Amino acid sequence: MNRKLRVSLSSFIALSVAGLAVLVFIHYRTKNIYKITLTEDKKFGVRIDRVHYSGTKDGRLEWVLDADSAKRSRDEDLLVLDAVKLTFYSRDGKEYLLTAREGNYRESTGEVAVNGNVVVDSASNGYRLTAETLNYSLKTKMVTSDVRVRITSKDMAVDGVGLSGEIDKEKFRLLKDVHAVF
Repeated sequence: MNRKLRVSLSSFIALSVAGLAVLVFIHYRTKNIYKITLTEDKKFGVRIDRVHYSGTKDGRLEWVLDADSAKRSRDEDLLVLDAVKLTFYSRDGKEYLLTAREGNYRESTGEVAVNGNVVVDSASNGYRLTAETLNYSLKTKMVTSDVRVRITSKDMAVDGVGLSGEIDKEKFRLLKDVHAVF
C-alpha cells in the first residue's frame, strides 16, 4: 500500500512539473516582447526600434508617441523618428491621432515636427486633416503648418495654405488661399 502511494505521488509530482514546464514554454512563446536594437552611427548616437513615449499632466494622459524606430542625435536634443504615430488629447478628453512617414522630436521643448503623408483624425467629431508637414507642441497643444492643408468631414472639405490650431479650444484656422465646399 505504501509503495502504491509513493508511485502515485511521484507520478503526480512528475506530471505537475511537466505541465508547469509546458505552460511556461507556451507563455514565453506567445508573450509580446519588445526587442530593443541599439546600433551606432556617426551622426546619431543610438538607433532604437519600437519607440514609445508618453506624457501626463496632473495624473491625466496628454499624449502618446510611438514610432517604428528612432535615432538620437549626438550633437543636439533631437530624436529622428520613422513611421510616427502620435495620439494627443484635448482637455475634455477628445482624442486626435496623427500619423506620418517620419518626424523629429525635441524633448527639451516638447516640439514634434512630422512630414510625409501627415494625417490627423478626430474620431469624436469625424474630421480629418491632411498635409505634407505639420508641427505640434506637446507643451502648448498648438498645431501649425505653413504648407497646404486640407480638412474634411462627411459634410465639408476645406483647404488652404498655413494652419494654426489650438487643441484644447478646438479652434483651427487656415491662414490664406482658403477654399471650402459644403
